[in-house]
Amino acid sequence: MKLNTLDWLPTEPDFELFLVYCHQKDYRLCFALNEHFHSSFVRIKDFLEEEENPHLPTYAQFTYSDEITHKEYFLISNQPLVKDLVAREGDLFATEQPELLIADQPKVDFFFMAYGQFTEEELNDIEDQLNLIPLINAAKRVDPNSSSSYLNLMH
Repeated sequence: MKLNTLDWLPTEPDFELFLVYCHQKDYRLCFALNEHFHSSFVRIKDFLEEEENPHLPTYAQFTYSDEITHKEYFLISNQPLVKDLVAREGDLFATEQPELLIADQPKVDFFFMAYGQFTEEELNDIEDQLNLIPLINAAKRVDPNSSSSYLNLMH
């Protein structure tokens, strides 16, 4: 039996997902997360960055690994790092048009993802703690299976 590379790709998300509404810069949000959770989120290679396709949009990405509990956390921006200037018919000037990571969530600023084994109580606590951070307007836990576009977030 011959296996294709598509056979190895997961078809369901294996992470917990929180939508974060925060109008601050990504580095300010990470600083606030580090202060609040006593963690050390660090910037890593931009999400969707490909050396062979430098013209494609990329998204800021931060990660934190808890070596004791073997849990990983990612924060990914929904806004691209470089926005394209688009001139629409009838407009005098071109305006910035972002190509969102998840287009059907235009109001979401960041995606907070948690990989590992979590109890329902832990997930509720993470959501509550995210909402306690003053920089965050709102944070909401969603089922990553609720939309097929959330598969784009898988690492």
